Amino acid sequence: MSTLDILDACDIVEASYAGFKASEIEEKIDIRGVQAYHLKSGILAIPGTNELSDWFDYNLKVYGDNEGYGYDVIAGDSGSMWHAGFLEHAQTVYTFAKGLRPKFIVGHSLGAASAQIVGTSLKIPTIAFASPGTLRGKPSNRLRGEGWVVNYCRSDDTVCYMPPRHRGFRVLGSQYWLTPEDANPGLDHNINQYRKIIKTKKVRERVPMQWPQ
Repeated sequence: MSTLDILDACDIVEASYAGFKASEIEEKIDIRGVQAYHLKSGILAIPGTNELSDWFDYNLKVYGDNEGYGYDVIAGDSGSMWHAGFLEHAQTVYTFAKGLRPKFIVGHSLGAASAQIVGTSLKIPTIAFASPGTLRGKPSNRLRGEGWVVNYCRSDDTVCYMPPRHRGFRVLGSQYWLTPEDANPGLDHNINQYRKIIKTKKVRERVPMQWPQ
């Protein structure tokens, strides 16, 4: 498998929340609220927020914050400045994934934040849906490995604007904004809403439908 269809990636994300069949799973983890599944197909699936504790442990990182309410920032091994909660989540997934060498990585929401970091670090094709910003820095200062990552973001999905852009955060990799005919600001975060808009002719003609291209 040299490319992954975007709609197939939507199905994999949905299954990561609903639960994969045991026969589909090669390895999995569930550590401190971090879940990830390495499937027999070679795909690493990372679901997003599915527990209340995820908000405080990863999304908001409200404790130890010296940058203003809700967004602690720490330096990674490269010296880059990261959203602390997303980096912590990604470090757990990275430790799990690095020995498995998946063929593709797919993530949604918090899982998309983690997928960006892991995909960039391991240089593995990565599809991220409903992606928040993970790295604080200028878009021109790209990291090695970012070219492996693609992000699909709905213009009416609040999560895709978090952390607030005035704090200087950005996503890793390329980013495609999907604008629906009828926007529902803040309501269209579910992967089913992403699948729905990706199926439209307007979007299919404008964005990559397989990754890598």
